[in-house]
Amino acid sequence: MHAPQESTKDRVRREAVRLFAERGIDAVSQRDIAAAAGLQVSTLYAHWKGGRDQLIAELFVAGYAEYAQVLADAAAPHADFASALEAMVRRICGLQTEDRALFAFLLLSQHRALDGVAYGGANPVDVLHARVEAAIGRREIPDADPTLLTAAIVGVIVQAATFRLYGRLAKDLEPMADAVVALCFRVAGLEPPAQARTRP
Repeated sequence: MHAPQESTKDRVRREAVRLFAERGIDAVSQRDIAAAAGLQVSTLYAHWKGGRDQLIAELFVAGYAEYAQVLADAAAPHADFASALEAMVRRICGLQTEDRALFAFLLLSQHRALDGVAYGGANPVDVLHARVEAAIGRREIPDADPTLLTAAIVGVIVQAATFRLYGRLAKDLEPMADAVVALCFRVAGLEPPAQARTRP
């Protein structure tokens, strides 16, 4: 059997994410995307009337929703917050190496595209926030503003990922997952898991 043929829109999405990840958001034009996908610029406008900005917003919302589901799935088997947090952090560290282009694109485009993501919708921050809020309510972690604590945990991961993207960290996140888990646990007021305490 033959693999299903990639649609024009899917080809454009794939090439756009790749180009944005490689060059940066502002360095990629509508013409660059069309050329990479083997299309005329007019074809892109036929699919995305709002042009490049509409395409960026669509790609970000779709990627963000995908990551939300991945994190929810990672946390789902765990009733307690510590186990759920560890599973989510390890999973996000793994995503950086599984699809480098999408991971980099989401980092690079977040400041221009986050306003298009609804609170309470399919996004990884709300997945984490729900767990943080529940853990505070059950007294699994010290009392804190759940939104601020969520922001602090996200900050550990996102800043580490950003440092890696720009070469300030020498290793990918996955080999450093124990250290990232330990930092997130400390931010949440938890004792890091044993394996995360014994590795640098």
